Amino acid sequence: MQELIILGELVDRARERGVQTIVEGPGHIPLKEIATNVMIQKKLCKNAPFYMLGPIVTDIAPAYDHIVSSIGASQSAAAGADFICYVTPAEHLALPGPEDVKEGLIASRIGAYVGDMAKGIHNGELDLVMANARKKLDWEGQYAAAICPADARAIRDAKPPEDPDTCTMCGSYCAVKLVNEWLDDASQDVFD
Repeated sequence: MQELIILGELVDRARERGVQTIVEGPGHIPLKEIATNVMIQKKLCKNAPFYMLGPIVTDIAPAYDHIVSSIGASQSAAAGADFICYVTPAEHLALPGPEDVKEGLIASRIGAYVGDMAKGIHNGELDLVMANARKKLDWEGQYAAAICPADARAIRDAKPPEDPDTCTMCGSYCAVKLVNEWLDDASQDVFD
């Protein structure tokens, strides 16, 4: 709390001198404290742009801090944070490499997307596009709606299914394919 008070004072001093500010938030904070932290920061710093360093909401997941911070990012964005700083899987372990940076950025984008959806910035338009593509078993449509199309395509291409309409997870037991076939048969019965 003392840090937030000092940040508010520093924002005032900077603005008095005509200096723009952006306020850095915490990197580690329990999930239940994020919304309060953002609200207090916005009040004390007179709505100066606020960015969160992730944040990491639990410290038990070294090598997976990018996932943990994605959870924090979604809560931060939903609470009104203006920017989200990405965290890599290498956080607290090593200097990140290119693949770590990529994984961190993707996780951060997912968290920010979910947070923006919670704020009403968008209503999940891409989710609806994805849902419709999945219902149609339209793999190209699914890739197009994916946050990282190349990775989605690479996973499917590495494990090709026997039936090109399905994936190797469910194969011939694909619930979507079975329901689509059942609905097609049912609609045929109605028209026959």
